[in-house]
Amino acid sequence: MAKSPERARDRTGSIITARSMSTPLSVQGWTRAGALAGLFAHAPSKSHPHVVRPGRIFATRPTHEAKSKREMHTATPTAKRLKVDVEDSHTHGNEEDLVKAVLGRPESALIVWHHGTLAKLVRHFPIVNIDEIPKRWPDERFDLIWVLVRQPGAEPKYRFVVVPQMLLADDEETV
Repeated sequence: MAKSPERARDRTGSIITARSMSTPLSVQGWTRAGALAGLFAHAPSKSHPHVVRPGRIFATRPTHEAKSKREMHTATPTAKRLKVDVEDSHTHGNEEDLVKAVLGRPESALIVWHHGTLAKLVRHFPIVNIDEIPKRWPDERFDLIWVLVRQPGAEPKYRFVVVPQMLLADDEETV
């Protein structure tokens, strides 16, 4: 079924956030990263209506202070599948600049970030239901996606939605 231009336009500017995978990136982590690439390549879908195909992908790059490469390892399969570069010029502690970069262009974006500071990052966006954002990403959950759904209007405003991935056998159906 073809998507109408109106429906596609409604989703422009949505923001998807995903946590980096396990430490170190395990077989299950690599499997999930590949499954996410398929999910985003075929988005939106009936089972994941809030998930969109990102036009931009952001991931934190390793630094002397934060050496993790998990964010890049998680983002790279999706970037390759969608033929999009990973924008890695933002690092932890640089959340406000990342938000400005994301909001500076109208495309939908995927942000792969460390789960410990993801809630802080999301709170920098103009969220209409900010009280629904958890204080922290649940440590034990690798099977969620946080989606910021662009709301109608000239000014960018987003609704926070938690989406279960349902990609791997042990993924939970609940949030």
